[in-house]
Amino acid sequence: MSTEEPMSIEDRVRTATRAGATLVRDIGPMAAGHEKVRFRRRPAPAARRWGSWGIPLAAAAAVVLVAVSLVAVRQFGASAPATGGPATNGSATTVPRYYVALDQAGTEVDGYTGTGNLIVGDDHAGKAIATVTPPHGVQFDRVQGASDDRTFVVLATSAKDSETGPEMWYLLRIAPGTAHPYQLSKLAIKLPGSSSVVLDYALSPDDRELAIESIGGESSTGETDTIALYSMSSGAELRAWTASKFSPGHAAGTLSWLSNGRQLAFTEIPPGAGQVVQLRTLDVTGSGTDLRTASRAVLTLRSPDSSPSSCWSIHLAPDGGTVVCGTQYALVNGGPGTNAGCANGGLEFTAYSVRTGKPIRVIYQYRGACHNGISAVLWMNASGTEIIGATQTDVADQGGKHAGQVGVMTGGHIRLLKLPKSVPSDYYGIIAF
Repeated sequence: MSTEEPMSIEDRVRTATRAGATLVRDIGPMAAGHEKVRFRRRPAPAARRWGSWGIPLAAAAAVVLVAVSLVAVRQFGASAPATGGPATNGSATTVPRYYVALDQAGTEVDGYTGTGNLIVGDDHAGKAIATVTPPHGVQFDRVQGASDDRTFVVLATSAKDSETGPEMWYLLRIAPGTAHPYQLSKLAIKLPGSSSVVLDYALSPDDRELAIESIGGESSTGETDTIALYSMSSGAELRAWTASKFSPGHAAGTLSWLSNGRQLAFTEIPPGAGQVVQLRTLDVTGSGTDLRTASRAVLTLRSPDSSPSSCWSIHLAPDGGTVVCGTQYALVNGGPGTNAGCANGGLEFTAYSVRTGKPIRVIYQYRGACHNGISAVLWMNASGTEIIGATQTDVADQGGKHAGQVGVMTGGHIRLLKLPKSVPSDYYGIIAF
């Protein structure tokens, strides 16, 4: 059991967000009772494995939904399926070529350690083409991609003010092969109040609006979940929807736009629903401001702590017809697992039909050995038949050596992407394409 001070749900979201798909950050036990949460930001601590956390299952389920589902699935046209074959290294021609990832180097600012630089990479050449350093006093937390393979939105926070420093937003445009390979510009977006924390965000298909999902301070009735739209040009809040939660374990994530630009997808654990998680869609052109009544459930699946292998990240394809589930294995249900269990469907990417709610195909299954692991969707085409996915194994202190891979997945096969050594495998699950 950790001996550190108990952390609020906002602390868990912030900390787990920085670690991304690996969840290898320092998270203490769940605070008891309904004590009012004080929103705090903390400098990113040293990496630590799952086994040292001592997190109750309810807390683990909450962190699962908000920490790994960080990548808004982008609207690309469908591409021809791969012909199959074993895993190979090679250049992808039907997927985004460029990506942005956090590196592992820390930046010291007035005694606080930030999250380092952003690495702009070329997955065809397998090398970094630019390094973006954070502005003075700023630490990078997260990055999301747009649909043109050249535009990214970066979430940052103050490296000095760990208590109430506001989120900062930056627009990153890259220009590979030019004398100035990137331009970083600060956006005017500001979330209202000082007691909210960002769960996820996604840039609209036309790049004009940024959708942000956040939660407010916890009370006796739980925290408030908000999805709001902000103008990229002016920073103004355009619309907002809210819903009160009933437990810290009901945090949501996986925010993404459908290709029509009128609907957002997000996940939620319904109040009193037991071990299930819902993927819901919200019509941003509709009436009303209540997030629950304005949205509708499109698929209900088991929550991550309901079995040894269950959905860890859930993403709706841009055409709205398919949901892709990336599973976890032997992490939130106590673990460790077995090598045989891992190789026999422990980690896989499964496509579900929105119409029937049933699985329709396995996009890729990891068949190696592991004691535990996670899988994350980083990009998918319009119909969800082809994805870029990451698998990370032995991320907890349960034996085995931590390893990861990123590749183009379709038809049960993977084509591995070349990544520079400056991108640590701990951060494979939060690469932005």
